[in-house]
Amino acid sequence: MTFSNAEKAQHGQSAQNSLKQILEYCKDQKYISKVISNYRVGKSGFTNKTQFYASFLIEFLDTARWALFTTTSMRTDRIKGQQWDAKNLKEIDCNITRTYLIYPDGLPKDEQDKFIKQCRKYLNREDYSAIDAIVSQDQIANLIEDYSLKDKTDGQKKDIQGNNFEERIARTLSYPENLQKWRTGSNILEGLHYDTFQKIIECFELNKNTTETINATSDKKIIGKLPSGGNPKTDVLVTVTFSDGSSSNYTISCKRSSDKSVSVHQYTAESFSNVLDPENDTLKKLLHDFQAVGSIRALGKEKSAMLEKSIAPYVAELSMWALGGQNGDGNPDTQWANYILTYDNNEGDISIHKIADYCELLAAFEKPIHFGTPFSWTYPSKRRGKSIQLKCKILK
Repeated sequence: MTFSNAEKAQHGQSAQNSLKQILEYCKDQKYISKVISNYRVGKSGFTNKTQFYASFLIEFLDTARWALFTTTSMRTDRIKGQQWDAKNLKEIDCNITRTYLIYPDGLPKDEQDKFIKQCRKYLNREDYSAIDAIVSQDQIANLIEDYSLKDKTDGQKKDIQGNNFEERIARTLSYPENLQKWRTGSNILEGLHYDTFQKIIECFELNKNTTETINATSDKKIIGKLPSGGNPKTDVLVTVTFSDGSSSNYTISCKRSSDKSVSVHQYTAESFSNVLDPENDTLKKLLHDFQAVGSIRALGKEKSAMLEKSIAPYVAELSMWALGGQNGDGNPDTQWANYILTYDNNEGDISIHKIADYCELLAAFEKPIHFGTPFSWTYPSKRRGKSIQLKCKILK
């Protein structure tokens, strides 16, 4: 597609604005301490003090610095200028340890493939490069996060990544330029993590002609605690207003992990019983028996078979409650999750499903794990005898 000079400038500025949003988010999360836009510097002994340029210079708490460049098209002739800047920026400032070239997330696949192919040439040492890598918006956000959390334990890192990922999703959905790009089909606007935005709103089945605003939050104070004091299934609460003045809430449960399965549910045996069937005394006793020992082996073959038989009529209800909170306590409009969003740390893949569809997929494509359910049953760390924890496979 051919752009006028004015459109090219707007296109480039859109990509730069989106990256700035990511960096400001990283600063808010205290991943980085400083963001400098349109960074310029010259070499000592020369009168030109603005010869070398980076779209952004970021500084971490340990004073390490990264120089970041933005681009919207894969042209090696244009990148040569950024290579020259990167080489000299590293020579001028020894604290600049890495330089990255960043492209927008929402590009067509063939355009993304060009960036990936060129990056491989740099990483495989086919081509010399002062730029460390060419990465997407999503990848630079993860690289910054990984570096800032390098001294944390695995457990601490997972907790921080999970909570901050929810905020990333909320900001992506609330970014005005994403909605504008989607509604108008503009090729000049690039958006913020636009591919993620598009997947989510398409799953919501929104109409671009009637959708007026999208506002999302991951603020736990706004979403609130359950009446029991526990956390709701909703991690991101999305409010959409329409052209007729009406509005609807869309609730998302977020699961980000490097593992093939994640913890999805933790409640007492009494809560399991009350939600599934408070009148079924046999089920209640068996649930309490499992909670007391915390494993199938310790429960024994006979009781395990009895629990599997007793819970069989409630597997669908259990899945909806475990993944979405349905029929449990809390506000159905804001605290029960109607969608589940999964993110694979290993591949950077994101998927979103309706909770009901996800439960059907689990039932259809995964063999029952424990007690005829799609979940593995265990107990939370240091809470044997106090509650039951369910784990679930991550599906794409």
